Amino acid sequence: MTEPRSVRPVWSEVDLGALAANVRELRRRLRPGVGLIGSIKANAYGHGAVPVACVLAAEGVDVLATGSFEEAVAVREAGVRTPILLFAGPLPEAMPDVLRHGFVPTVCDLETARAVSASARRAAPVWVKVDAGLGRIGVPLGDAPPFVRAVAALPNVSVDGLYTHLPFVDEAGREWAESGVRAFAALVDELAGAGIRPRTTQALSSAGILAGLEDPCGAVCPGHALYGLPAASPDVADASAFRPVLRAVKTRLIQVTRHSAPRRAGIGGAAELPAGAATGIVPFGRTDGYRGAQDGARAAVLVRGRRVPVRGVSLEHTTLDLTGVDAAGGDEVVVLGEQAGDTIPAAEIAGWQGASADDVVLAFDRRMPRVYLS
Repeated sequence: MTEPRSVRPVWSEVDLGALAANVRELRRRLRPGVGLIGSIKANAYGHGAVPVACVLAAEGVDVLATGSFEEAVAVREAGVRTPILLFAGPLPEAMPDVLRHGFVPTVCDLETARAVSASARRAAPVWVKVDAGLGRIGVPLGDAPPFVRAVAALPNVSVDGLYTHLPFVDEAGREWAESGVRAFAALVDELAGAGIRPRTTQALSSAGILAGLEDPCGAVCPGHALYGLPAASPDVADASAFRPVLRAVKTRLIQVTRHSAPRRAGIGGAAELPAGAATGIVPFGRTDGYRGAQDGARAAVLVRGRRVPVRGVSLEHTTLDLTGVDAAGGDEVVVLGEQAGDTIPAAEIAGWQGASADDVVLAFDRRMPRVYLS
């Protein structure tokens, strides 16, 4: 692997082999014939939409799904021919562009559905999003039967998909999701009785798949599990079989200072450094998506195979306590990932920060270059 050489030594390592392995692990858990919709929203959860989409397409996923029109265009321009579903977002006036690129729009209102009908020259596939309990995007479950019938009656529109989203993190949430899946399945049956049978129906995402929820739908749409991120608490949805796709976030020491005498340091002199203390600086800070520990937690990074405390995080730099560590300028610093047998995973950083693992990974998707490992 060629390490990025630049005036700012900060980079992440994305393991595309782990991504492919996670797709296979998901398929192993699904019934034969169940379709796989790969979620690449939010720039593939911060891993890079285009490289991730290329791997998912090579692994044979049935559909790619994103909320970003721009990312969908970039994926298509990269040569990926897999169908692309656009989650709700584009306004009705954007439908000509959506259809011109061959994307499948989500419709949740008749204005958007009519815009599709007016823009299409032949039957254009659409997917209807149903709110089965989350209270976010989608047609409320009780309003869905007449809405879907009205969309299906429009010229140049084909209701090819019907889907919902029911994420959860604990046992109580699991019971809520199970109830939502049953209600959504009843909707699918009701529409079938009216002669409307979408090719694709989907209710489960990562948490539901890993928790083993009973699912009558024909497809699933994982996000977290694809990237080796926990979707729920381990006792509800064990993600240990899935490998982190963000293998590492690394930087290098740009300054090491040994303090021969006691001194006050930090903003306003708030920190006291005893004689013999050592500090190190890395060019990596809040602008890169890193935050200090919250509520008395203690953050650390890996330097020369040892955990060293994080003493402060500013906009573009982080200060480390290197006391007792034989470190020098240029030494590699692992913010996330493995070094000499020790590992700092995203979930651990999330614990320090009072966040979630995907919050951490998404925050790193700002300005650092990525190295893709296959």
